[in-house]
Amino acid sequence: MNSIEMKFQQRLNDAIEEMISYGYKPQIFITMCNEEGAVNASKDVINSEKITDGFTRLWELGKLKLSVENIIQEPEWHELFSDDDRKKSKKRLKDYGFEI
Repeated sequence: MNSIEMKFQQRLNDAIEEMISYGYKPQIFITMCNEEGAVNASKDVINSEKITDGFTRLWELGKLKLSVENIIQEPEWHELFSDDDRKKSKKRLKDYGFEI
């Protein structure tokens, strides 16, 4: 894992800690990150045809800012994700009423 991937993992860990503070622990996503790494797990979530339960739960909590879809929009992660990844994520967020 290179430096930017480690920083991304830490960014996700911080978001997960905040989710937990709101009463939601994204256990499936945590397991995915542990098994395949944060970047690959995030790409799996982004490219899934099905909206994840985690995304839905964050939407219900009004906390889509903590979603992978939103986090990958941050400029420091652009080299880890394709334009298509960001485009799909942005559309999903917009479809759920979240503006970046």
